[in-house]
Amino acid sequence: MPKFFKAPTGTFDILPADHDYLTFFKKVVRHRFRQAGFRRITTPFFEESEAFERSLGTSSSIFTRELYSFKDRQGREYTLRPEVTTGVVRSFIEHKMYTGPLPAELYYIEPCFRFERPNSRTRRQFWQVGCEILGESDPAIDAQIIYLGHRILEDLKIRKFCDLKINTFGDPEDRKRYFNALENFYQEKERSLSPSMREKLKQKRYFDLLTPTTEDEEILVEMAPKMIDHLSKESRDFFDETLVYLNSFGIEYTIDPALVRPVEYYCHTVFEFREKNSKNKVLVGGRYDGLLKKMGAEKVYGGAGFAAGVDRVTALMKSHKIEVPHKDFRQIFLAATGSVAKKQALPLLVKLREHGFHAVGVLGKTSIQDQVIRAEKFKVPYMLLMGDLEVQKNQVIIRNMKNRKQEVIDRDIVIEKMTELLGNPPLDSTEDFLGHE
Repeated sequence: MPKFFKAPTGTFDILPADHDYLTFFKKVVRHRFRQAGFRRITTPFFEESEAFERSLGTSSSIFTRELYSFKDRQGREYTLRPEVTTGVVRSFIEHKMYTGPLPAELYYIEPCFRFERPNSRTRRQFWQVGCEILGESDPAIDAQIIYLGHRILEDLKIRKFCDLKINTFGDPEDRKRYFNALENFYQEKERSLSPSMREKLKQKRYFDLLTPTTEDEEILVEMAPKMIDHLSKESRDFFDETLVYLNSFGIEYTIDPALVRPVEYYCHTVFEFREKNSKNKVLVGGRYDGLLKKMGAEKVYGGAGFAAGVDRVTALMKSHKIEVPHKDFRQIFLAATGSVAKKQALPLLVKLREHGFHAVGVLGKTSIQDQVIRAEKFKVPYMLLMGDLEVQKNQVIIRNMKNRKQEVIDRDIVIEKMTELLGNPPLDSTEDFLGHE
């Protein structure tokens, strides 16, 4: 017997009903990014492994546990991208985008891969939507990308189900002072940490200590030094100015001193939109001014951006029963019986499609009754029927699938008649899809 195959562990099929959500998400983000002057970029699915080693840092949990890495036939080491920022920064440097107008505003909609333990919120293959603003360091940019994330979640009708948390990582010197303070604080408190957290302390992964897994660790985090108390005046001013801009937008947020990101390249502003009364992340981002120099740029270029997992966003939409528009519908089923009728029906089917109608039919060698049943399953409002007799008379039978009423018309006026019954063919535009602008 043939083996019954399943999708690899941690991966999934995006079925037609799920594509309604994916399509809507894509159209929303494309509309908002384009409106804000962004242009789309696509990078390869894999990069040199060393690129992620530089960007993520060898101590980050993503680098140590979640990479899909491999060697090609020539022994070169590559890694399937676990996130898109690294590839976008590499592209910015490689193609010398810094010689053009700055900042470069780029957005992406791409699949990513992580060797995570799969559950309801983590996948080994997932879609990520995000943006990067490269070439400038300005609190106004941080505020703008936070607002953009806020606006996208509003368009998706889930912003009211999310809280915005903000923190600052300061600059590298600030973090050195802060890490020294954390190291001193946790001395002689190792007994209150879980074995995994004690290992992180030993590895000097200090930001990981701020993500508690036990009640004792939560208490320690509340007592521990706060990053905001170890900022230089310049870093504090940067953060304060970001908050001033956010306040001008009227966005609700909370400063969360325990907010951390699991990679080393962040500095200054970091933020997360989380599901309310939960730690589930919906959209996350921040600033990373040192990353471009670290990746090979000749000087420090500012960088900031955010990313959202499509799976997580659509799961939140579904949990709150948010309906999304879709255009995967059928208006007409064209049935034909007999070889002569099929030869005449097929050009008519193409003509209907070319005019803009969503039409299906001329399928198989089944009887007319079987085709009626098939049309019912497709849930079309109208069915067109052609047999050899209708071909001889240059006619078509139109059946209303709701009331079962039929009428016979000349084949030459099918387009005009269907336009009368269905209206003009639907438009396929972003503005029509979103229902605004």
